[in-house]
Amino acid sequence: MGDWSLPKTTSSNPRYITRRKGRDGWYFIRSVPPKLRGAIGCSTWRRKAGKTLGEAKRNALVFLEETDQLIREAKGQQETPDQKLLSVVPWRGLFPDDLGTITPRYQQEFPGRPEKDLEGTCKPPKTPDDLLTLATLMKSPAPSTKKEWERHLGKLMEHCQKQFITALTRDDALSYRHHLLTTTAASTTKTRLRYLSGLFNVAVDEGWINSNPIEGLTKRVRGKAVVKQVVRLDQADERWQNLPKHHQLLWHVLRWTGSHASEAAGLRWEDIDLNQGTISFKGHETRPLKNEFRQRTIPIHHKLMEILRIESELSMDHSGLIFPWAYNPNRARWAEGMHWSDIIGVSPKATRDWAASCLSTKNLNERAIRKLFGHSPSNTSISGIYGSVDLDTMRRTLDQLE
Repeated sequence: MGDWSLPKTTSSNPRYITRRKGRDGWYFIRSVPPKLRGAIGCSTWRRKAGKTLGEAKRNALVFLEETDQLIREAKGQQETPDQKLLSVVPWRGLFPDDLGTITPRYQQEFPGRPEKDLEGTCKPPKTPDDLLTLATLMKSPAPSTKKEWERHLGKLMEHCQKQFITALTRDDALSYRHHLLTTTAASTTKTRLRYLSGLFNVAVDEGWINSNPIEGLTKRVRGKAVVKQVVRLDQADERWQNLPKHHQLLWHVLRWTGSHASEAAGLRWEDIDLNQGTISFKGHETRPLKNEFRQRTIPIHHKLMEILRIESELSMDHSGLIFPWAYNPNRARWAEGMHWSDIIGVSPKATRDWAASCLSTKNLNERAIRKLFGHSPSNTSISGIYGSVDLDTMRRTLDQLE
């Protein structure tokens, strides 16, 4: 069959050009974008580019343009936004006082805009990429949030068969909500619509659109109330050694800190100070924290201290990520899909639920508990508004965790 692995770019071997083992000549090879493989009908383009490298380079330019065109067609983006707008503007009549006639294609693509375009007062259309770029600049979202924006906005545009976010109508939004309600749970529908509503609020604030087509769509959506069952960790405490070896330290950190799985999984060795007996949760490039309260320094539980000392001594390098395996770069998420329930009977989140339940029943300092968990201060109590918590108070509180 020969080796069809993707070529590496070098000065002598340009991108998309490679050799095949046992074959003469040079070959053009290019991967089809994963999202377009269904539309295009293959996962990779391959063809012979020429007998010599010079001939292959010349032909590669032609092949590259051909495949670029196929990609544009599959995306439905053969035209740039400006080209598309020019192709659908109303025809002007032959006489000066004739304002023109609206084309059917224009009426479908840009409802409600004809008169403004004829008067020359309409703003240029905006693409999903325009909105994502603006929202990213204004909100500085976490990488995972940005990926959710891209995913849900892409699905909305695909469902509505629209190229420009400025062309979306309330009917489009209602149709998409109906689609979500028939294909996902009500809670999932609400989450996805909230992502979209936040994005379109940015477009409203910027003056790109007059109103948010997604606004208010979740008001009548009611999900089923789920009563959270807090599970004791006695059984898991006996089974943690059944976890994969590289998961076991993460179990201990979660068990005795009550932190979010994503927070603990993104810890670095330099975040742990064994001399001071503290763990600092700080945002970094791949794991930004959700808000300012999540950035905190907490004491190390006495049962976790000895475990960390041993692991620190065994570590070859006392810097960098402790659990690099727990990061999913494709989704920019930490600690996904670990399936602990199948092994020890509880999920990673169960450790946080138990810690919160255990400490809240012991009549401890409320402010200290909220500080340990990275919650915002309570506005309903005197201690929540005016109190402060020192490390010793937090340590005494955390030592009550069973």
